[in-house]
Amino acid sequence: MKTSRLQIYFSAIIILVFSSGLFFSQNLDVHNMIGKDMNSVFNKYGKPVHQDKSNPAMHCVFYKDKLTQKVFVADKDGVYQAEGSFCFSSKSDAMSSINSLLSESKSDGYEIDTLNVSEFNVLGKGVKVNLSLFENSMSKKYEIKVKAQKSVGVR
Repeated sequence: MKTSRLQIYFSAIIILVFSSGLFFSQNLDVHNMIGKDMNSVFNKYGKPVHQDKSNPAMHCVFYKDKLTQKVFVADKDGVYQAEGSFCFSSKSDAMSSINSLLSESKSDGYEIDTLNVSEFNVLGKGVKVNLSLFENSMSKKYEIKVKAQKSVGVR
């Protein structure tokens, strides 16, 4: 009985360790919503905390939880702007997430332009993404900002 509990316990730990990088990188991929309709955003992220439909030609949705904030802006042609802010307790966790996102983007055909050790431009498929990392001196946490826009004439 004790052996099976230990096996389950260690198996759970191993699964969490190996899936943590995948989990974080999936949080950062707001740029994948560019060009899709708002229903795709709702299907992926659920019910937003706020929606703004004050301009009939534009639909904005906002998501927020303890560690993330996301904003998606769409018109009749789909999402044309997406932004996300993600909080991490350590620089290594944040860098792991950035590296996972960059690897996934590269394999999806995006071009990566490194501006410095903590800022990147990701270009391709009609999307321009700026990805930046900084330390929040007030909270002593690391934040990643992702800003994605639909772009015309880029790849």
